[in-house]
Amino acid sequence: MDQNATPIIDALREYDKKNITSYDVPGHKRGIREDDFQKLVGKEVYLMDVNSPVGLDKFAHPKGVIKESLELAAEAYKADNAFYLVNGSSSGVQIMIMTVCYDGEKILIPRNAHKSVTNSLILSGAVPVFMEPEINQNFGIASGMTLKTVQKYVEENPDAKALFLVYPTYYGACADIEQIIEYAHSKDIVVMVDQAHGAHFSFSSSLPKSAAEFGADLVVASTHKTGGSLTQSAMLLHNEGLVKYHSVKKRVLMFHTTSPSYLLMASLESSRKMLATQGEEIFSELVHECRKLKKEISRIPGLSVLDENEGVTTMTYDPTKIVINVTKLGLDGFDVYDIMFEKYGIQLELAEPTIVLAVIGIGDTKETVWKLADAFRDLAETYYGKHEILDIPEEIVYVPPQIMSPRQAFYADKISVDIGEAVGRVAAEAVMIYPPGIPICIPGELITAETIDEILYCRENSDCVQKDSKEPDKILVVDEGDE
Repeated sequence: MDQNATPIIDALREYDKKNITSYDVPGHKRGIREDDFQKLVGKEVYLMDVNSPVGLDKFAHPKGVIKESLELAAEAYKADNAFYLVNGSSSGVQIMIMTVCYDGEKILIPRNAHKSVTNSLILSGAVPVFMEPEINQNFGIASGMTLKTVQKYVEENPDAKALFLVYPTYYGACADIEQIIEYAHSKDIVVMVDQAHGAHFSFSSSLPKSAAEFGADLVVASTHKTGGSLTQSAMLLHNEGLVKYHSVKKRVLMFHTTSPSYLLMASLESSRKMLATQGEEIFSELVHECRKLKKEISRIPGLSVLDENEGVTTMTYDPTKIVINVTKLGLDGFDVYDIMFEKYGIQLELAEPTIVLAVIGIGDTKETVWKLADAFRDLAETYYGKHEILDIPEEIVYVPPQIMSPRQAFYADKISVDIGEAVGRVAAEAVMIYPPGIPICIPGELITAETIDEILYCRENSDCVQKDSKEPDKILVVDEGDE
């Protein structure tokens, strides 16, 4: 297929030329009345915001331009089938788990998976077996899963229906996913992959390959994160085998709006074209600059940068993720995150106690990459040697006992208790820092002293702690009368 083709975008252009008077939705009628948002983004956005009119296509049963666009996406992403998602990769995670796992069935999941996984477990009723990922203690971050660890959990849980993997992790850790997929399939275990932060994989020889290319059954790629599409747009990739196309399609329609945004779908199509036709050139240059930048920042006193070959065993790191340990400056990651924005006009992706993360995507250039070096050089000159090195707790990914399934805990009667009195109770809500959205505690888990210590530390050092209960000093637990 011709990866330069853009059937959806071409159809939108042709529709605009017809100067149609609209008596269908959306109600803005292609922007006839100028409002404040139109003044901000321009009328062209309204002209292209249509709802499957004559000449375009239906998302639920595509026969024209959407069908052709999805076939192009599947070919580009090296999968059998592709689905456009307009509710982010979180909806893709829900679709994957709801397709494969039914109430009471086991699924193996790394404990550092995104909160969308927890929500999917609540919806499906699947029973999680949480696996402990490798830890990079030098940077205080969780890494990926090794084949040896996966084998251990599979042997302990031979009745597991599915294996859920995070590839890459938020920080770019890439497990030896080819061997893991091959092993899981030999046990007839379905492999689902959250590749939200690797939508650019397989589009350059300088980057790791996509999980879809290695034969994973279902893969979600958050195209907006690194691939250049609009926020909230993503791809769900499917390889025919243990999971059938018609089963995936049913769940896609179940979780998908009946009025998908043509703007988001057009941005996915445009992103696919750029990745497929220019990805090699763009990312080869960006990876080259990222590697030079990391060496430069590593020379700055008080800073260290995660090397892409620093992982355990066969694990490597995505070269476009820049992870910087800042603790020798006498600052934690949360401090640096704020200073970078307020003083240097730099928006980092996230902060953790020991590190900050910068994500390089297809829209970056040599100039944007190197702006980081100047800012961190000035930061080090300001803070290095002038403050005591912070004593940051050692990073662990502690897996507390799972007392009940997330679904059972979610629907159980709940009470709100003081955080200090929650040890030994069963969590009825998820608590996390967002970003990255990896839960500190999950509904159904036993709340331990380690859980509370981490919540309190994060709450004291960051304003990004999220939980359901509105009172900061309280947490929702399962009412003991229901236990």
